[in-house]
Amino acid sequence: MNYDEKSYTKDNYSRNRLRGLKQYKEMSDDEFNEFMDQKESGVEHIKDFEDRIQRKMDSFGEDYDLDDLKINDKLTLRNLAQAYIKLEDLETVSYKVMYESGGLDDVDVLRMDKINNMMSVLRKDISTMQNDLNITRKVRKGDENLSVISELERLKLKAKEFIEAKLQYVFCESCSELVGNFWVLYPEAKNKFSFTCKRKLANGEECGHVTTVYSKDVLENRGVNRPELVPEFYK
Repeated sequence: MNYDEKSYTKDNYSRNRLRGLKQYKEMSDDEFNEFMDQKESGVEHIKDFEDRIQRKMDSFGEDYDLDDLKINDKLTLRNLAQAYIKLEDLETVSYKVMYESGGLDDVDVLRMDKINNMMSVLRKDISTMQNDLNITRKVRKGDENLSVISELERLKLKAKEFIEAKLQYVFCESCSELVGNFWVLYPEAKNKFSFTCKRKLANGEECGHVTTVYSKDVLENRGVNRPELVPEFYK
């Protein structure tokens, strides 16, 4: 009997032993043979790998907000999970080569170099995919207070910008000092305002000039009485 005959006989023997097990008895011969063909072709290993990918993707969901990912992003996320798994496996191989080979003197330097290069490429790919996904971390309980403070600061800034956009600006007609702001409900009416400038001049005296404006005129100048001083108002 040659080697091929031995292998064939051994494979049939293994199948016959499994065929007698309870979980396979209810299968038809075709179902059983298909199952064994898949088993022997490595389908189980593929399933194990798919399970690892799914577990890794689930772990991403614990730390990142993945609710709004599009189909392309989901494919990238799957590739990211595979890259992490490959990197983990290579790190395990690297450890075994380094520490289970009998010492540094017996390490296969060429093999270690190849492994390190592969890990370096994977890390770059992982970094690129993370940037492409642009996913944000979920807010952890410990960060909730910081998030509330940040939101309050954002609202305060928005309120400040809103008020500044509504205010009318008045500059001294003599020395160009900002002497006041005002806001009125009906700026198109001819509301009159007077501002006295108290700026200290170079000679030590106060400017003392009184600038009088009407809200209607300031409104027509986009909220400032001297637009030449603030050209950004006209951008």
